[in-house]
Parts: sequence; structure tokens; C-alpha cells
Amino acid sequence: MEGHEGEASGERPDGPFEIVGKLGEGATGVVYEAHRRGEADGPRFALKVIHRELLTDPQVRGRFAREAAILRRLDGQHLCPIVEFGEMPDPAGSGRASRTSSPLLYLALPKLEGESLDRLLARGPLPIDRALRLAVQVCAALDEAHRHGVIHRDLKPHNVIVAPDDHVTVVDFGMAKIITGAGTGTTALTQHNMVFGTPEYMAPEQARGDDLDRRCDVYAAGVILYEMLTGAVPFAGATPLNVLTAALTQTPKAPRERAPERAITPALETVVLAAMAKEARDRYESAAALSAALVHASANPNDAIGVRPLSLTPLEGPADGHSITMVGAPLASSAPPPLPTSSKEGHTLWVVLWIIAALVGVGGGVYLSLATR
Repeated sequence: MEGHEGEASGERPDGPFEIVGKLGEGATGVVYEAHRRGEADGPRFALKVIHRELLTDPQVRGRFAREAAILRRLDGQHLCPIVEFGEMPDPAGSGRASRTSSPLLYLALPKLEGESLDRLLARGPLPIDRALRLAVQVCAALDEAHRHGVIHRDLKPHNVIVAPDDHVTVVDFGMAKIITGAGTGTTALTQHNMVFGTPEYMAPEQARGDDLDRRCDVYAAGVILYEMLTGAVPFAGATPLNVLTAALTQTPKAPRERAPERAITPALETVVLAAMAKEARDRYESAAALSAALVHASANPNDAIGVRPLSLTPLEGPADGHSITMVGAPLASSAPPPLPTSSKEGHTLWVVLWIIAALVGVGGGVYLSLATR
């Protein structure tokens, strides 16, 4: 194989695949377009390959292997299945050097046609009917993953691929987590107080490093819908700390107030704000419930009551002792202790200190995806 202009020597995979070109590059690796050797007219694949200098980083290798393990669990029309995972020889070497050099770790996926949602949003907010159509498909992808016992934890527009026919595929499960009991959606393997995700799309409990369930993905889906409708994220800032502090302490501006020129209906606004509720118990219990609310809002644009989550709808009769939003699901267990002051300034300062503690890794660690745009 001949090298491609702009590619770093020693980082092109070989073995069962032949490289066609480079699709992109990130902090942890390169994504190549490839086909199987001898099948130039066959299907094309996206090969995710770890940078050589990161091969010895156990966290990077662990995330890569975890994504492969998670993708093997997933199956659905809005999810991207894994084709192959393994190691390849370094094609840059030759002879004995090639045989003895460390192999490259790769993950092969079907090559998707289309563009990421963040590129679409860079051109401005989407028409409302299109935003709804894409949001329902994002919910379908999340529901498929949740039913297979997986929460994404890093859902954002960059990880939503939109095909030319508007078919949606959710990708990049490198920060996802396998959960115990897809029915309850509760995490089991995450170390307490570890912070994962992209600040603009992180649920408050995620920013605090709390235990997570599928409702953190519901929150992220709500943020994406907010952005598709208004052209902006609800909380922004110069630093991750600014963003996380705002998400924990401020109320988002209502979509119709943020974008008064848009024909956002009362029902749709209610759905967006409910999906982004500060407390997980006040959100929709699942991605499927959020999708149902979006469909109802589309058909009943002025019914701001009928689209509310069950947790916000009064029930008749005695309570049964279970959570309305998710039966048997434990809520976040590491919420801040009672505040010594009721002042807004005191509360904000306390939250800032809490976030700083998470960012420096107190009680576990931190993995923030900071390059979001």
C-alpha cells in the first residue's frame, strides 16, 4: 500500500483491510476508510485505530476494548454494529522490524453515509418537523441500547449521524456503560464520583459523579432537541467548569424565549424542559417515554399538560412506595449534603467547589470530552 498524503508514518493499519483514505482524526486515534483485501468493490468500513503513542495507556486501551464489548451487545436499526476488533501489524516497518514492532489496535465498523448532527447544526437550527423526526430516532437508538443493558453517557450531536434520507444512527459508545437489569437501568460498574461525558450535554447527576441510570441519556437527548430547535445549547461557558456550574445552578431559558422567531409550540417546549429537568425523577422515565411525548406534542401542539412526565402528573389512590418514573430504580446517591446557607451565592459557591473536586478526580477520576465542536 502506498501512503496517503498527510498521514503519520507508522499509524496506518494493515492486515485484513486495505486503506482507501483517512476520514478523520481525534485525540486518541485515526479513523480510516477501508475495504477488505481483494474486495475493492465490496463494502466499505470505518477503521478506528489508536495512536501508536497511546498503545501503552491502559485507560485508552480499556475504553477501546470496552466499546468493542458494548457494541457486540447492541443490535438495532439506529445503532452501528461492530464488524471486527483486534490487532494489526504495522505496515510502516519491513522485514524483521515489521514482525517485532507493536501491532496497532483497531475497531472495524460499517462506514455510514451522511454527516454528523453537529455539522448540520453549524448551519443553524433545524426545521421543527425535521428536528422532531430526528429526535424520535435518537430516542429509538437509546431505547435499543437501554434494552440491551447499555447507557451511552456521552450522547451529543457529534455522535449522531444523519443519512441523506434523514435516517439516524447513534455512534461512539466508548464512554458507555453496561448496566445491570435493563428494566431498571441502574449502573453497577462505574466507580463512585467518576465524571464522564461532554459538559454541555451532561445531566446534573453526571456532573456530580453520581450513580447514573438511563435518564442521564434522556437529559442529553433533551439538550440535543433544545439545540435543534433554538440553535444553541441551554448552558454554555468559556470553560467546562463554567458550563457544569450553570447546568447545576441555573434554570435554562425556555425554548420559546430563546428563539421567539421559531414556531415552537407550548407542548413541545414542555417536553424539552421536562427532558432536561434538574432531578432525574422529574424527567421522562425512558427514551421511549420521551419519544411518546414528542409524538403527542406533534399531534397536540397546545397540550402542555398531557405531555408531562408521569412523575409530574398527580395520581389518584394510595402510593405504592415505588418511584413513579422508574420502578425499583435507585436515585442518585451522592447528592450534596444540606447547605449551611440558603443564599444563592452560598449555593453557587458550594456547587463550584463540588465540581472542582470532581474535575481533579476526588473519589475516583475524570474523563471529560472537552473538544465538543
